[in-house]
Amino acid sequence: MSRLIEALAAKGAPAYLLTAFDLLQFHETAGERLASLPAAEWPRFLAWCDARQLSLMLPVICGSRLPDWLGEQIVKRTARYELRFERLKRNLFDIVRAFDEAGLEFVMLKGLSHAPALTPDPKLRAQGDIDLCLIRSSVYEARDVLRGLGYVPLLDSKGRHLAPMGQPSNWKWRGDQFDPEMPISVELHYELWSEEAEHIKVSGLQQFWQRKKVRSFDGQQIGVLCDEDLLGFACLHFLLHLLHGELPLQRAWEIARFLDAHVNDDVFWASWRKLHPVTLRRLETCIFRLVTHWFKCRLHPLLEAECDELPLGIKLWLDKYYLAPLVQEWAPNKAEIWLHLAFLGNNTKDKMRVLARRLLPASLPAFSDAAIPQLSFGAKAFRLFRQLRLVTSRLTRHLITFAPTLLDGMRWFYASKSTTSDDSSSMRIR
Repeated sequence: MSRLIEALAAKGAPAYLLTAFDLLQFHETAGERLASLPAAEWPRFLAWCDARQLSLMLPVICGSRLPDWLGEQIVKRTARYELRFERLKRNLFDIVRAFDEAGLEFVMLKGLSHAPALTPDPKLRAQGDIDLCLIRSSVYEARDVLRGLGYVPLLDSKGRHLAPMGQPSNWKWRGDQFDPEMPISVELHYELWSEEAEHIKVSGLQQFWQRKKVRSFDGQQIGVLCDEDLLGFACLHFLLHLLHGELPLQRAWEIARFLDAHVNDDVFWASWRKLHPVTLRRLETCIFRLVTHWFKCRLHPLLEAECDELPLGIKLWLDKYYLAPLVQEWAPNKAEIWLHLAFLGNNTKDKMRVLARRLLPASLPAFSDAAIPQLSFGAKAFRLFRQLRLVTSRLTRHLITFAPTLLDGMRWFYASKSTTSDDSSSMRIR
């Protein structure tokens, strides 16, 4: 049994989750838990994998260990998603051609661009939307082009990208995350990281655009990030979710897979270190160390040295709280707050802003059906029900975690006091 599985079991992890993490280990897995998983746990195991976008990857991860009951379910999910995947590519290529005709330069983020560097096959990612990045002066022109293709805004945006857009549809959620008819939204990004929202300054992101390259996807030429920057953006994207209490585990596994596959690639890591300034590398290295804790992937010696140079506050969090994001499902917590504060060093003003936002959120998520031409009474009632259920769930979580978070914050404060003022100052991301 791996050390991670032992640690999760000691914290009361359910059997299906232990089985999933046993499979996700790169070098400390026996795979015996899947074969012995009770039939009563099968639905929970699959639902958890579906929610974490891991289901389609299981045949690659399990190989010959994939049992018949699981193989049958994955075949059904894969068949449905392949239909959606073809729709997604058609929509993407239509947009690409329209942008090209309008003379708009852009870069495709995530999705198809992650294969083969981060994932062996783009179909394994269960992509939900299309993400395109443009320079800020072009993003509104791109929005007008999308409107010309029949897209309409769906939700408000709080930074990094304009409001997501989708084509009008009468589609209704039926609990199937692989529904071929599920609408495909488009997000137009104008920045890769929001310094204003996260209060963490990262240098070097402007050069991502300058280093972009063109790749062919089914004969369609599309701009993408180079591999060094692709990895960097994957880390930033995952870190963003992590700091907001979310866990896109498939994205974390992709990063771990890249690290393990490039453990002996001296040329790549020398290039990575040369291209990415220290402020960016610090964020990336934090994620590298975290995913090694979770998946037992290997690290190149250069990265081991980068990990050694992390500020003490970040090292303390990685040592003390690396399990916290994984146990949120059955033991709600907000331990990611202390990682966020560790990145801010001595900036008390920004620390208080982050702490207030996470303890007393001023906004809650909302559903929008702006892309549905006409809403029936039943559809409106269902939307209200979903909204109330989501709001209730979020409020309950905030209430449950409020007092424990304050107590945990006191423990974190006293634990981090052992760092010297010089060490604390070095934690600030300039």
